[in-house]
This record gives sequence, structure tokens and C-alpha cells, in this order.
Amino acid sequence: MTDPNPYFQPAPVPPSAPPPEQDVAAKLAAQQASAPAGLTDVDVSQLLAGIKALQDRVDALEAEKASGAAVPVQNTAEALRDLIATHAAHTPGTDHSDLLRLADDAVDAAGNAADSGDGGIVTDISGKIARALRRVDPGPGTHHWFAQALGFAEVHLPDAAAQLVKKPARAPVAEVGTSGKSVPVVQGSVTG
Repeated sequence: MTDPNPYFQPAPVPPSAPPPEQDVAAKLAAQQASAPAGLTDVDVSQLLAGIKALQDRVDALEAEKASGAAVPVQNTAEALRDLIATHAAHTPGTDHSDLLRLADDAVDAAGNAADSGDGGIVTDISGKIARALRRVDPGPGTHHWFAQALGFAEVHLPDAAAQLVKKPARAPVAEVGTSGKSVPVVQGSVTG
């Protein structure tokens, strides 16, 4: 008789007796002998080399972060300066010297802001750059470098400066003084 449900399968019948231990041990030894190296063994020198490489990458990222290269405000200011320089190169008939000096000032201010955590001056300079860019607007047409520089000056650089976190000022160290005469120190005594 055929079962109407094709997904139904009867439970398998367990074997009547387990295989002998010698057969199981021989089969297991054959499987281990044919297994590729590395599945059960660890090459310690290779593992340590991999760990060292990962640690070197982490150390390099920490050094980059500590040097300020990973600070977004610094990178954004440098990108703005590069965009302005490219725009100036594509429109040689206009004097961009004041604008380029402002861009250099923005990069310097961004470096200082990355150290101090105060982006107020960077925001002020980016506003000046945006106004100076509008004065040298090349007019109608597609001017990609100009549009990108204006976007960086109006939006991206102020946003990057706003993300800075002000670092707390160091409190001056107070002098330690005494209120009486000195007490002799007795060796081995905790209180003097």
C-alpha cells in the first residue's frame, strides 16, 4: 500500500548490534589520516604572525588618529582648499589670491581646532570663504569645482567643525604645603 503523503517517511530501524570497536577505531584513524593539515592542528608561528599583523594595523590606525590625520575637520578643510585651487586653475581670468589665502587659513585653523576641540574659528573662516566664492562666481554654465567648493564652505566644513568636542582645560596643580613642623619618619612605620 502506498502512502498518499509523499513527504512521510517511516523512521529508520536501528541496527541490531553496534559495530565492533576495532572497526570504529580503524575508520576514525583513516579519517584523521586523510584530513588536510590545519583542521586539527594550529601552526603557532603563523597564528602569531597573523595576530602581530592585526596589532600593527590597529597601532597604525591609533597613530593616524593621534596625529590628527583622521580628524574630519582637517580633511574637510584640505579638500576645500584643493577644490578652490582647482577652480582657480580652471578660471584663470579671475584673481583668486584672497580666496586661496582664506583656504590656507581654514586649513591652519582646522589643525588648531582639531587639537583644541573648538571649531568656532573654522566656522567663521568657512563663512568668509563662502562669501568670497560668491564674489568670484563664474556665472552661468556648469562649474563643478566652484559648486563643490561652495558646498564644502557652506555645509561640510561648518558641520565638521561642529562635530568637534571641546577638550577640558587642565586645572592648575595646587601646591602642597604643611601646616606644622616636620615629623621624623620611622623606618617600618606606616604612620610615621
